Amino acid sequence: MCGRFTLAKDAKKLKKSFPEFPVDPRMTPRYNISPTQPVSAWVGDPSPRLEIFTWGLIPPWAKDPAFGAKCINARAETLMQKPSFKTPYRRKRCLIPADGWYEWKRRTQNPKLPVRFRRRDDGCFAFAGLWDEWHDKEGGMIMSCSIITTRPNALTRKIHPRMPAVLREEDWLPWLDANASLKELDRMLEPVAADEFTYDEVSPEMNRSGVESPGFIAPWQAEPRPSQGELF
Repeated sequence: MCGRFTLAKDAKKLKKSFPEFPVDPRMTPRYNISPTQPVSAWVGDPSPRLEIFTWGLIPPWAKDPAFGAKCINARAETLMQKPSFKTPYRRKRCLIPADGWYEWKRRTQNPKLPVRFRRRDDGCFAFAGLWDEWHDKEGGMIMSCSIITTRPNALTRKIHPRMPAVLREEDWLPWLDANASLKELDRMLEPVAADEFTYDEVSPEMNRSGVESPGFIAPWQAEPRPSQGELF
């Protein structure tokens, strides 16, 4: 799955990575983007447009917006089988910029140790996303999104059995094309090459949802435990 991610680049660096896409100059670095928080993403209609979504897709038929907490991710293999994702996959796709995502190593001590996946060149990339609109009885609207996940590549399977669907640069605009065929869309969701990415162990401090710090993306080493002789 993908339950936390980062976009630690400022607006200027983001524009350099995505020259064909509009960028809000007020965008600031984010180091621990969590479910239900605001997420920046591009949609196409027909040219790319930047929107702000709530992370956790709320389908139009949901009785309560809390439903979105169940839909932060959408499995690539079952998109056309799930009522929440079938229509967005055909008509409401988005491109979610990022420069890293977190997963957790299992270990004997708690908490689990987080790792951050990133490009080897530390550059930006984009997740394949879906979006939708939910309206309440008073006429209010929430625009929300989900990150598509796919099977792992050789790198990510060391940590987790799923990974976010990272789109190749040549597929950024085609992903937003309203006329794209399902066959082409399915192809775009294949796992990205493992050799383009790496990962670092990072501070367990980032386990706290809603807390952000530049230190969260820095490689981290646990303090060595004292030997038995040092205890006395």
